[in-house]
Amino acid sequence: MMADAMRARRYRHVPAIVLLLSGCIESRAQAPSRVANIERAAEEIAVIHDRDGNDGAAAAIAVCYQRELLQASKLTPGLEACMAQDIIVAKKSAGLYALLSPDQRKKAGLLEPDEVTRAIARRIFWILSKLGIPEQDARAFNRIVQMEGMNAYARVQFPKEFLRNK
Repeated sequence: MMADAMRARRYRHVPAIVLLLSGCIESRAQAPSRVANIERAAEEIAVIHDRDGNDGAAAAIAVCYQRELLQASKLTPGLEACMAQDIIVAKKSAGLYALLSPDQRKKAGLLEPDEVTRAIARRIFWILSKLGIPEQDARAFNRIVQMEGMNAYARVQFPKEFLRNK
């Protein structure tokens, strides 16, 4: 019984992680203003991430959350921008950390990739739960971030690659 409880506790974030990591082409069917807001947030964090690294991006996201969460009684474009930036930076960081060996991550003081994804899943789940956002709306938001937000981020980070593919 104790082992079952520990296993259930260990995997309780799996649905949120799956939600955060699943992308879908349906994102363009969402409201154009919502897509544009997420793309703009992705472009902004790409510039900050490139210029100031992970620490600078994390600081910008923290300031965003401090500003937006204080007044949030519903999901606003500003709060969606914070969450989109948080998801994008976490996904990029987890991907980068996965390229390193466990020893390299340990020496550099970096988290394990799955720890990064669990942490972002917990943050986003907490915010959406606090605001009473239905799962369907959370999934729609995530699809936009995964498709349009990640593409906007990549266009800023790798502009030559996008020009070459036109």
